[in-house]
Amino acid sequence: MNIMENELIVTNLLDLRHRILELGIDVVGAKAKGVPVHTNGQLGIDVLRVEAGNSFPVHTHAGDHLLLCLEGKGTISINRKTYYVKEGDIYMVAGMVPHAVGAASDSHHVLAAIGSPHRPIDSPNRMTATDWDGNIVESAIYL
Repeated sequence: MNIMENELIVTNLLDLRHRILELGIDVVGAKAKGVPVHTNGQLGIDVLRVEAGNSFPVHTHAGDHLLLCLEGKGTISINRKTYYVKEGDIYMVAGMVPHAVGAASDSHHVLAAIGSPHRPIDSPNRMTATDWDGNIVESAIYL
């Protein structure tokens, strides 16, 4: 869904989190499903679901983004250190900082990803697979 000029579109993220498997599309770069929610071409939000034990590889984005855990348990890894997150936790990742996001081994992880500049879920430019030093790498997971 896109924001139209002079039109307000309201989406309830708590309701949407239960419909990702039904409405979601494959996310480029990881074994995850996602639903595009809103974008104005610069700022945007998507809801993503990562199944238990799966993760996004180490990667970077062109811009900053906020990640809000809507359901389940997961991880965020930055500077080779892993932090555990649960429903209700929010964190910010600065642009071009190598990081990885995953689901716990015993729980799926549903998160809202708010970013600027925003890239569509199915865009090959959404993220760049890197090593922890930010060097671009080829990744078997990166589609």
